[in-house]
This record gives sequence, C-alpha cells and structure tokens, in this order.
Amino acid sequence: MKKNLLLLTLVFSSLFAGAQNTILWKVSDTINNKTSYIVGTFHQFGNSFVDSIPQIQEAILKSDLAIFESIDDADSTREIIDARDATNAIDKNFNKRDLQKLQAITTNWKVDIYKLQPIELRWKLQQEFQKIICETVKPTDTWDHFDNYLLHIAKAHNISVLGLETDSLQLKLISKENKNPNWKQERKVISELIDLLTLKNPSVDYCALAKKYRKFELDYGFNEPCDESILIKERNENWLAVLPELLKTNNCFIAVGYAHLRNSCGLLEQLKQQGFLVESVMLTSRD
Repeated sequence: MKKNLLLLTLVFSSLFAGAQNTILWKVSDTINNKTSYIVGTFHQFGNSFVDSIPQIQEAILKSDLAIFESIDDADSTREIIDARDATNAIDKNFNKRDLQKLQAITTNWKVDIYKLQPIELRWKLQQEFQKIICETVKPTDTWDHFDNYLLHIAKAHNISVLGLETDSLQLKLISKENKNPNWKQERKVISELIDLLTLKNPSVDYCALAKKYRKFELDYGFNEPCDESILIKERNENWLAVLPELLKTNNCFIAVGYAHLRNSCGLLEQLKQQGFLVESVMLTSRD
C-alpha cells in the first residue's frame, strides 16, 4: 500500500514549506473600483466547515457575480455516466474479496460503478476517503461538497452565477491528464483504497492536506514554477482568458480548487501581473 497512494501524500506534503494562514483572497481593480474575492476550496469539505468561516459567506453576499469551476448540478454528471453502457470490467479485474468490499462501500452511491471509467472510480474512492477517514464531512452536514454549497448560497441570494467549464469537460480532462489509464493500470491503487476504506483502524497518513487545509496552513509558492499539467496549468490559462474582464466589470466571488491559486501560473499571481491588487484575508475558523 505504498507507491501509488503514497505519491499523492508526498505531493501534498511538498506544498507546505512556508504556510500562509488563509484560503480567502481579496482582488481589487483600483481603476474600475471593483472588489472581488477568491476562495481556494478543498472540494470534499462539508458545509459545517464553510459555515465556520463567516468571511466566506460575507464575500459571496458582497458580489454581484459568483464564478465556479462548474455550475452543472450532480444530476447532469450522473446523466453523462448513466448514458454509457455497463461493462463487466470491474468483475474481471478484481478478486472476490475486493468486489465484496467495493459493493459495501458503494451501496449508497447514486452512480452505477459498472459504468465508471477506471480513473473515475479511483477519484471517487479518494474522495470518499477524504470525507470518511479524514472527516472532512461531518455526519450532521447537509452538503458534502465545498463548492456546491457555495453555489447553493449564491443561488439562494439571487446572485448571478457563471461556470468556467462543464462537468463533461472536466471528466474528459481528468482522463486526458492521466493518459486514459486502463483497469490494469489502476487496479492496484483502487484495491489499496478499498482496503483503507474498510479497515477498522485505517492510516490517516493520507490526511495531511485535509489537516493543513483545516488550519489554513497553506503554502502558495508564488515564485515557484508550475508543472506542465492539464488539470492545473492548462485550465488556469483557459480561465484567465475570461476572468480579468469579469473582474473589471463586476464585484466577483470566485471559488476554485486551492491548487489553482498556487505557484507562478496560479490565478493569484497571474492576476497580480495583470495589475490587480491581491491581498490575503486573514481567517479564524470556528470548526
């Protein structure tokens, strides 16, 4: 249970050399007198964590446009997957023990696991690990996704919303980034995740990012170069083709994954270079 899964932890651990105590940033256009906010989210945190940081909701309510990675609802993503033909690939690639455990883990999933691609099943299991083992979602939470909860708040207050991309595009980019792995390539890490999710006392070594994020101990590494990646660098470039103009004409609230704010290719550093004033908002969570 070392190589593949530990790789994720090692990447996370490398992010915290010099921490900055915030996940919320103020972005000002001093020429057009517009004030916006960007929050770097950890997608698998539930609504209780968000509610513990009042500055986040205050930032949403100050905006006239709320921008998210996607504004597609969960049903649209499930419809994309449901439209596929089911296969018996899972049965062919996992032993009886793993299959029994997988069935137990996925009993309440709303998606048919026999229609998932290998990378999609792995990502879903990783998300479940964060929510259950790392306790990013509490049993009392009514929302188990940070960004979706923020989208709900914006809509509830009749704030205009905009998605930077669609869920279908995200699914394609995930596969493309990982070079469309097959079941043989993903089998080992999926099996390891199945074990972790069914052990009585699973290791929490893989919860490093969740722990650091909860305490706002994040290193943004603005002077560090970005890896050549589709999911981060390429998407940032696509988003930066539209965000500056939106920030000049609206008081925006932007919610994207924390990783999109890091390094020299991150949204924060790139907006600085385009003349925006970027300031950290100091936070104290009651979580």
